[in-house]
Amino acid sequence: MSNNTSNINIKNNEKFNPANYPNAMSELSALRSGISATSIYFKAEIIVSYLKNHTLPIAWVDANPALTRIVTTGFFKTSHLESLFESARNNKTFLKDYEEYISKQLLLGNP
Repeated sequence: MSNNTSNINIKNNEKFNPANYPNAMSELSALRSGISATSIYFKAEIIVSYLKNHTLPIAWVDANPALTRIVTTGFFKTSHLESLFESARNNKTFLKDYEEYISKQLLLGNP
């Protein structure tokens, strides 16, 4: 996952709409495809936590080491996904909807 973030501005009253962020959704699609064969254990939690804060609880790492390696090695480009988290830090509604969207997409299986 990439540490390079893009400059995205999220307004305080803005709601998350995936259609407004095609670059981030493209990254999510590639990530979803690339991790589809990994274990389901904490899959969404690991991805969201890493994109949001670059932190992972040890229990999640132990439960899904293969996904943890993929996520932490920078294999997938995620700069737009990460930038949305960074830009929306003060918009709790946007963050909640964004996290739920990512989680649902990851748990759907193969695109």
